[in-house]
Amino acid sequence: MSIMISAIGVSFLLENLATYLFTGVPKGFPDIAMLTRAINFGSISLSVVTVVTPIITVILLYVVLFITNKTKTGMAMRAVSKDFETAKLMGININKVISSTFVIGSGLAAIGAILWGSKYPSVIPLMGVMPGLKCFVAAVLGGIGNTTGAVLGGFILGMAEIMLVTFLPSLTGYRDAIAFIILIVILLVKPTGILGEKVTDKV
Repeated sequence: MSIMISAIGVSFLLENLATYLFTGVPKGFPDIAMLTRAINFGSISLSVVTVVTPIITVILLYVVLFITNKTKTGMAMRAVSKDFETAKLMGININKVISSTFVIGSGLAAIGAILWGSKYPSVIPLMGVMPGLKCFVAAVLGGIGNTTGAVLGGFILGMAEIMLVTFLPSLTGYRDAIAFIILIVILLVKPTGILGEKVTDKV
């Protein structure tokens, strides 16, 4: 909990520092023609980034699952996340594992940023606040610590927002609120998430 709170605090520090250094005036995201061009499906027109985002997400999910489940680095990551001290005593290079985790996480974040920027090309320092909160909600919904669950939670959350806008257009302004409603419901009904495992205290 203290680590998570510290991470949130650092994120606010970085966001406000960026606002101070670069101002809060929106800047344009570089146009990537391959992603921004339109594709027509009959009377429906969609941008390429809208179509490829779910596909890229599934591909990256399999890549992450392969790394974490089939490679030595992935097994070391799981060991460190499970028991830091024991993993260190077993000879695992903790600093290398943490660095590898940050490299993989940063790479995934970069891909996500490119897809997001292509869809919403206005860039401001605080633009990551709401997506970050929704990612947290998606992780809780799917099951904290479960990669597949987090992706599933993200898809469910996205579909819930789309359904709200489609069937209740008068509530479009409350689109972001649906994420927090889902968070409250899942914490009341199934705190471990959809794919989360039930944890019992050992005596």
